[in-house]
Amino acid sequence: MAARTILRNEWRLLMADRPLKIVLGLFVILLGYALTNGVLWLRFQERTVEATRTGNAERIHAFEQELEAIENGAEPSSPFADPRSPLVLGGPSGSHTAVLEPGPLTALAVGQSDLLPYYYDVNVYTNESSFQQNGEVENPLNLMVGRFDLAFVVVYLLPLLVLALSFNVLSEEREQGTLALTLSQPVSARTVVTVKLAFRALLVAGMVLAVSLLGATATGGFGSPGRVLLWSATIVTYALFWFVLAAWVNTLRRSSAWNATVLVGAWLVLVVVLPAAINAAASLLHPLPSRVEMITAQREASNDAVNRRSELLARYLEDHPEMAEGVVADEPGLGALSWAATDAVNRRLEEVTAEHDARRDEQIALVRRYRFLSPAILAQEALLDAAGTGDARFADFQFQVRTFAEQWREFFVPAILAGEQMSARVLHDLPRFRPRDEEPTEVARRATVPLAALGGLLVLVSAGAGIGLGRVRGAD
Repeated sequence: MAARTILRNEWRLLMADRPLKIVLGLFVILLGYALTNGVLWLRFQERTVEATRTGNAERIHAFEQELEAIENGAEPSSPFADPRSPLVLGGPSGSHTAVLEPGPLTALAVGQSDLLPYYYDVNVYTNESSFQQNGEVENPLNLMVGRFDLAFVVVYLLPLLVLALSFNVLSEEREQGTLALTLSQPVSARTVVTVKLAFRALLVAGMVLAVSLLGATATGGFGSPGRVLLWSATIVTYALFWFVLAAWVNTLRRSSAWNATVLVGAWLVLVVVLPAAINAAASLLHPLPSRVEMITAQREASNDAVNRRSELLARYLEDHPEMAEGVVADEPGLGALSWAATDAVNRRLEEVTAEHDARRDEQIALVRRYRFLSPAILAQEALLDAAGTGDARFADFQFQVRTFAEQWREFFVPAILAGEQMSARVLHDLPRFRPRDEEPTEVARRATVPLAALGGLLVLVSAGAGIGLGRVRGAD
């Protein structure tokens, strides 16, 4: 009965508080705007994916027509682009584009999908420098700041709304002199605060979840119910953390203005300062090598390889005896010599990028080590994993592209070394990129760590708030 009375009173106060209704209305508008941004980005990605598939099919069809025409006596359209050459058919003009489908909940969290490439043109010249290039030309400011999506609203703006609703949940009653009257009834301070915050949490989390579920429904996200559940659990846990933190600060028996200052300071430290400091420390302690170094190494290796092609070819065949069949040792073809030089450049680039990757791994390890200090980092990691737009999914995609590039080379390099000519029949045997998406259990296992850590922070803050509320008396 007491809880029902408190809920009715809270509803009346909300209906009478015009500024609060304006703030809630503005928050709903921001949620709608964020969802619209996410949907527009998703549609753009879907169009890009469809264009790459069409491009792959059109390239194969064009080569097939030209090769059949040549077999019937026609001349190649260009002597420098003869599709019978494996360096042409397997080279840049015959590239197969490997593409990653948008994440199941990309409309809710753009994440890394506007920063990390989600398609690569794979050919015999694909090497480590190919994976250092971004497939999109994007506004650098957008890449630096990130897109305004639902994940951004949840991580950065949701805590501010929570604090605005709860910074004076107990202190205001104390200042107005109604706390003693309330606690003179058969109800405890813990019950009063819990019911008030539960009402506010239901209101705020309900709005965010409603918009999220609307976006998931409109974009087919419910095809991955586990991801939707993970997304929802993260939002609820993150929102509760801030509500309980506000309750804890209210138990310190200070003024509402003091509560607001402390809570905004906590938001600034936990959401803005700590993540920025951790990223800065990672960059400072483990700086990435300059990209100029990679470009310089590529040029030097290319110049050296041109002058030592015969030697490099002999070494390549020694290292790959399975490729030696059909190669004329005394007078190798230009294709074989060219490939030997290309392989030497690729091996030099692998040495340079190995250091880059090692530094990058050290940066990621440092961030992961200290992410438990910030609920914002934990929430964002869980949300991006749920959406399918986090680092792990893109790293797995890049690994699959590397594997596919190796398959592409294994298909064409023997013909390059032997100086063979290709026919239209070979097009049906070309390797095809068939992406393997993450298993739900894999996503759940990875996201369990940040979500559990966020839950642990919630438990710690709840313990502090519970102890503090137990000390509140009507005479305070």
